Amino acid sequence: MNDLDILRDAWAEPGPPAEASRTAARTALLERASGGTRKRGRFRLGIRVAVVAAAVAVGVTVVQAGDEDGPVVRPVSNASQALERAALAAEARPFTPPRPDQWVYIESRTLTGPVGAPPENLRDTGVRRQWKRADGTKSARLEDGKLVVSATPPTTPPSDYASLAALPTDPAALLQWVYQRAGGRTAEGRYSAAYSMLCAILRDNLLPPKTEAAVYRAITRIPGVTAVLFLGLKMEGRSPERPVLGLGRVTEGRHRELLLDRNGYAYLGEGSAAIEGDALNLTVRVRSGVVDEAGQRP
Repeated sequence: MNDLDILRDAWAEPGPPAEASRTAARTALLERASGGTRKRGRFRLGIRVAVVAAAVAVGVTVVQAGDEDGPVVRPVSNASQALERAALAAEARPFTPPRPDQWVYIESRTLTGPVGAPPENLRDTGVRRQWKRADGTKSARLEDGKLVVSATPPTTPPSDYASLAALPTDPAALLQWVYQRAGGRTAEGRYSAAYSMLCAILRDNLLPPKTEAAVYRAITRIPGVTAVLFLGLKMEGRSPERPVLGLGRVTEGRHRELLLDRNGYAYLGEGSAAIEGDALNLTVRVRSGVVDEAGQRP
């Protein structure tokens, strides 16, 4: 099975978005994968150039998967299979829960700009370093090089380890919990809001293995999630190159992609591109872990 077969199988999953959005997204994504027309070729190249520009900021190199010398990986047939592998990998991951007085550290890089722009025209919005005390009482961030510690207000979804660890670990129960809080006036609105909330939980937090697995399995229950994008990524100081699998969904006019390591299915970040227009956003997780004090890095 080749990548185009994977894409076709993924789009055959039940419950896609509205037909117009589905058709536009399918056309753009298939042409991105295969080269497409000259106009869409710019979109495909732009995605690659934009990701490379972000890679420069975080010390990574990105190439198209499937290159002659690239790593051989076992393909997935659809998004549900990939997410189940991610869930199994999360459950098998060694993990020591943080003490209540410890801090969870998340470091990521973001980039925004027009699809297809040369790297020098893309805007690196910088690095985000955030510390959150595990008991949920405080958070910390850097402002102009100074560490600022503040009380943590309640958020939806929760952003502290204690609350995240208390989330349901049954996928159906977790998705119901999300639906009750995410909102949405229509079925598609509920799907879109739930998908965005689950992606935010992955992006912004270090999760217990069972909770992370439940998030992946809950996403499989949302209609319209497809396997769409294959890249190669090499982190600075790490070898070999890590092939990347993108799982995406059309959400409010954008195709939002959850990025996983295509070999080990670890979470790597997320990206999104406008279906109509040229806006591109990318977030790459650089580092995460547990430290004893705010301001420390693992």
